[in-house]
Amino acid sequence: MEPRTTTSADDPALRALWAVAFPDAPGLPSLHAHDPGRHERTLVVAADDGAIDAVLHWQPRPIRDAAGGVEVVGCVGSVASAPRARGRGLIRRLLAVAIDDMTRYGCAWSLMFSGTPGVYTGSGWETFPTPYLRGVAGSEAAWGDRRVRRARPADLPRMITTHAASNANRPLTTVRSSADWAHRFPHWYASPARVLATEQGDYAVIRPDTGEVVELAHGPGRPYALPALLREALYELGGPGTVVTLRVPIDAALTRAIGAVLTDVSTGHTDFGLARPIQNDRARVRATVTAPGATHWLGDAF
Repeated sequence: MEPRTTTSADDPALRALWAVAFPDAPGLPSLHAHDPGRHERTLVVAADDGAIDAVLHWQPRPIRDAAGGVEVVGCVGSVASAPRARGRGLIRRLLAVAIDDMTRYGCAWSLMFSGTPGVYTGSGWETFPTPYLRGVAGSEAAWGDRRVRRARPADLPRMITTHAASNANRPLTTVRSSADWAHRFPHWYASPARVLATEQGDYAVIRPDTGEVVELAHGPGRPYALPALLREALYELGGPGTVVTLRVPIDAALTRAIGAVLTDVSTGHTDFGLARPIQNDRARVRATVTAPGATHWLGDAF
């Protein structure tokens, strides 16, 4: 069968395939349903019996470049193939169609994240490093910080403002829409994740199950906010002696703040991110994904 786009009639078969491919992500069909153009951008190879043998979904997202400007990026996700169909090159065929579609749409480049990057490098995507910082929570993590608490629904407008200010020129960040805050943010940061906030809208998102800080935003003119967020985050993650990973931009302010709360600090990187030029040349794309402070937040995943 040749690759094709989908209709609503394919939704049950898509749910069935994603349930097999991503058993730890039962909310994936719900997130997919919030893309109003999903059917024309969901590509499949289907068997004669209507079962889906392979699928990918791409969507245009506004992402900042190395200079802080905004480009339309074709973001590829929900890639899966049925066990019976593996080894037949179906994903590569779908990727070729997606590249053509993204080119016609005018995407500057394409972005995806995968634990199996070798599947995509043969189709022109290249991995890029995502830095992280790791350390052991020190004694200050025993008390947290009273200025930080669990976020409430009323905090959201201030958090949105803080996020926009904190990421106004940050390469690789998505310019979030109201729909992203309404659907994507709560999807990716549902329990066991926790959102911590100050009254002013500074916030941190933590994952107690993995010992991670996965998103952090603090407003200008509030020098106390970053240390306060870190102290409370470390307290919530387990207190003194807990090994913590910060998947946040490693800059001078963070380096100063962690000196009081973390010991045995080290840095590392993952290679789950992949980028591919479309309209832009390869050097320009590489400049964006490797720029100092470049961050694609988990809450913007697709």
